[in-house]
Amino acid sequence: MWDPFAISQSKMASDSDILTNDLEEEQEVSVTLPKVPLYKRALNFLFKNYLPIGLIFLVFFGILVPAPGVFLSKYPTHYICIVGLFLHSGIKLRTGEIKDAFRAYKALLLQIIIIMFLTPLIGVKLTELLPFGGRVEKDFSNGQNGTMNSTREKMNDSHVEKTVHSVLGPEAFRTGIQMYFIVPCTISAGVVLVGQAGGNAALALMTTVICNLMAVFTVPLMIKWLMSFEGVKIDIVQLLIKLILTVLVPLLVGKALRFIPHVRYFVKQNTNILKCISVTLLIMIPWMKVSLSSHHGAFKDINIAGAFAILAYGLALHLGFLIINYGCSVLLRLEQAETKAFVILSSQKSLIVAVTVLSLLPFDGAFQGLLTLPIVIIHLEILVVDAFIVTYWHNRTEQNIARNKEVRTNREELSKTKIVNENGIAIHVSTV
Repeated sequence: MWDPFAISQSKMASDSDILTNDLEEEQEVSVTLPKVPLYKRALNFLFKNYLPIGLIFLVFFGILVPAPGVFLSKYPTHYICIVGLFLHSGIKLRTGEIKDAFRAYKALLLQIIIIMFLTPLIGVKLTELLPFGGRVEKDFSNGQNGTMNSTREKMNDSHVEKTVHSVLGPEAFRTGIQMYFIVPCTISAGVVLVGQAGGNAALALMTTVICNLMAVFTVPLMIKWLMSFEGVKIDIVQLLIKLILTVLVPLLVGKALRFIPHVRYFVKQNTNILKCISVTLLIMIPWMKVSLSSHHGAFKDINIAGAFAILAYGLALHLGFLIINYGCSVLLRLEQAETKAFVILSSQKSLIVAVTVLSLLPFDGAFQGLLTLPIVIIHLEILVVDAFIVTYWHNRTEQNIARNKEVRTNREELSKTKIVNENGIAIHVSTV
């Protein structure tokens, strides 16, 4: 007798064999895929981590072998680096998606307030409480009685420091850290991290553009308001003019060049090369400053314990900013993508802007090297911490996507009607 269930059972067995064979073929293909050579993986790792690796290497190189950095410091190299950095930032600046960020106007407005005013205020005032070493100026003795003339009012003449014993380091470290927390959010790293975390990239880009344009005008005022330099007069107008010429003008010129089709095509085809050039220009600035400081013996009294103490302080302050910003995002009831952009951007500071402003202040190169060292230490630490946070967010997003996909699959299965014959053979008939 003709048995339809037997035919169905035979067909199902045949389909099962075909599926098994397909899986075996896929496994064979996956096994035979060529392995990426070790040198290519190493180059890929170096490219992705060029900034931290380059900073660490050149800082130590500048301390141990200061001569090359000192030689370049004799020329206006740091101005060339600054102009090149912001010219590249302008060329890479894509503002087409910015209009989408206005939908999250609450997050945008609060972000600007936190980045430009709240975190500078907290960072500067808390850093004032730390017990950094005092400063004594160069010895200008008359050669007869060995007495030292007081030069504290003439700090801009020498800037050579002898540190009072302090675990945290010299007084210049305090000034450098305070300057770091005054500047706005990162120009490119923050937007990249937000994108990797699955955050609102348009909001991150809009925040970055507004804050860094505002910083040209607000940073000099914040320096005047929050910081004091013993014996040194900061000309706010002159600093503002320098920032406009070295930051704002190259940024706008770069953005204008982007409208030229050939330039846009060239940038698209050479993205990796331009990125490496930009990072190289960035790490050259602190390298030259650190080299000058090492050449003048400014690092002789600095110990390893001080570096770890600065790391601990930077970590504590950054974690505090993360907690505050996450709490604000909860109060505003922001969406998950907006929360990621809000927390990351509001907690970061720009190394580019910090070293740019420091290089424009009326200090000599040796003193600027002391100002730069703690900034580099804290910035690298923040990048590492945020990379872990972004990885965690990314993995959670992937898990949620997989979970939602599984739920949809289960619902589709439940939408089917199961018919079972007397032999226990199941036939699935779709109700769709």
